Amino acid sequence: MKSASPPSAAGGFTRTELLVTLATLVLLAVVTRPVWGNAGMSKSLLCMDNLRRLQAAWLLYTTETAGVMPGNYHGGFVPDANAPERPWATGWLDWHTRPDNTNTTYLTQPQYAALAVYLNQDTTVYKCPADVYLSPVQLAEGWTARVRTYSMNCFMGRGNQLSGPLNTAYSIFRKLSEFRKLSPQQAIVFLEEHPDSINDPLFWAPNSSQNWPDVPGSLHEGTGWLSFADGHVEARHWTDPKLLQPVKYQYNNSLTVQPNHPDLVWFLEHASEPVR
Repeated sequence: MKSASPPSAAGGFTRTELLVTLATLVLLAVVTRPVWGNAGMSKSLLCMDNLRRLQAAWLLYTTETAGVMPGNYHGGFVPDANAPERPWATGWLDWHTRPDNTNTTYLTQPQYAALAVYLNQDTTVYKCPADVYLSPVQLAEGWTARVRTYSMNCFMGRGNQLSGPLNTAYSIFRKLSEFRKLSPQQAIVFLEEHPDSINDPLFWAPNSSQNWPDVPGSLHEGTGWLSFADGHVEARHWTDPKLLQPVKYQYNNSLTVQPNHPDLVWFLEHASEPVR
């Protein structure tokens, strides 16, 4: 999607690159489910489409806010009616019967979901079709699905990251212009999260050489989809067996792995850049 203009020395978007990217992605932002929703299309491609649409909405939002990214909050944060905070999504998921598990209001109303207006209030975009997991107690309640599979990289967007297990040696990006060494083509924004790990809409990147506070998803035969700040989507095949654990309907956090495993190193290199 690059234009003929030379790349920005700071690693961010040039004006021409941003305009070209947005001209393409604005079409993707309004793609509706019937385009992909036939029985012959794989769940993996549907998941890729969801993340492409989320990323297009994210870029449209940042365009209308002079480069400011949507908010990214952890810990069950819920904005008040007149609060200035505008999280990209709201809600806390678990394996019990908490109402947030099925509450689509937190994904369709701008007060709780800053990207909703760019997605036509479509709730299906937040959910990977391969994420069919429900706990026994949820099945007993007659539920058909939890509402969300995707989370946002903790280093993206204004929020309450400093009150959580953040690796403070790395930068939080609040505006597109703040990218320095990390380019938009490299910067992870959204990703699938493992069903046993997902709760709030924020994904905690590794905070040491061997600790994952949250666990990325691998719902497509060991592969998970991720979106990047320039608008493209990639599949990442994880190789660490600890990231490939089956769903056990038990909350799984603080996963300790082999020091400097290639999966962990790759993710951190694409999640942020060291503080100056």
